[in-house]
Amino acid sequence: MTITIEIILAYVILIPFIIISILFSFGSLVQKKVSKFLQKIIKEEEKFKDSQYKKFKVINFVIWIAVGGVNVFFLDNPLSLGALIVFLSFRGGATLSRRFIFGIHDVKIMKDHLSDKKTTKIISLMIKMGIIVELLFVLVWGILYRFLSVSVKTTFGIDVNILTILLWIVGFTYGIIFSLIQSRLSNHFLLKNEIGIALVFSGVMVTDKVEEKKKMILDKVEEKKESVKDKVEEKKKKVKEFFKL
Repeated sequence: MTITIEIILAYVILIPFIIISILFSFGSLVQKKVSKFLQKIIKEEEKFKDSQYKKFKVINFVIWIAVGGVNVFFLDNPLSLGALIVFLSFRGGATLSRRFIFGIHDVKIMKDHLSDKKTTKIISLMIKMGIIVELLFVLVWGILYRFLSVSVKTTFGIDVNILTILLWIVGFTYGIIFSLIQSRLSNHFLLKNEIGIALVFSGVMVTDKVEEKKKMILDKVEEKKESVKDKVEEKKKKVKEFFKL
């Protein structure tokens, strides 16, 4: 296999990796609805309010960006495909172990609180897809092994492939420790982006929204009925008082 074919294959795999990662990030757009829906399911609103989820998310983001950025800075060609692989290697290992541990944590909560098997299956499938997506990164690195060894060098003369695998292993270990700590401190769903996308695809959130609207309409109709009834009673009372006079 020539290096040109290896690069083409790497891009073919990287494109769906990036697209699916972006798709999962869109789950953050429905975070409020997801939180509201999940609160309704597990009926533990206070635990959501006291959640450290956002703090952990920010800390994790800052750490992997810093680690990736520092290592790219010491490459002789920081604007290259090889640099992108190095930049994502720590994040790839950390996200894989994070999704695996969070997935176990969230599936357990789903089984305890969610009776809808269809939704549970879709969410479980989405979590598995997230894990598979992260494994694509390892596949890309495997394909680009030869290309990286000849195209990118580090300032310290360390082989880029060794640097990449070291960063991935360190990231994977970090992800296990970080995720175990977070899951121990959390009694709610942690893979909210993935669950948000799953709920949108399953139609559960749409159905829930429709039910809410129906309830609002019925409540308003009942209010109007009560109002009309009160007015009729008031009119009757006035008529009776008039004839008494």
